[in-house]
Amino acid sequence: MPHLRELVKLHQDRPFALIGVNTGDSPEDYRKGLETHGVSWISAYQGEDTPIADMYRVRGYPTYFLLDTDGKIVMTGHSGSAMDDKIEELLAKAEAKK
Repeated sequence: MPHLRELVKLHQDRPFALIGVNTGDSPEDYRKGLETHGVSWISAYQGEDTPIADMYRVRGYPTYFLLDTDGKIVMTGHSGSAMDDKIEELLAKAEAKK
């Protein structure tokens, strides 16, 4: 989670949003985790029933999806830091459009 907090802080004034979806934890553990890990971004609780994970064919955790400004998935993976260069590229492209 430290890298995710770093991304949110680094890009706070840019067209960037981080959205988390939690599966598997109990509602209580989910809420505690938000506080423990300092989650400041949008986070949703999905629980044991995993329609979102099923829809996007998530097979391992964590799984990251990087979307462009059109909502198109441009990259997926299990390492958030592996997406850093692509995030920067997409942000620069979005800011150039303004």
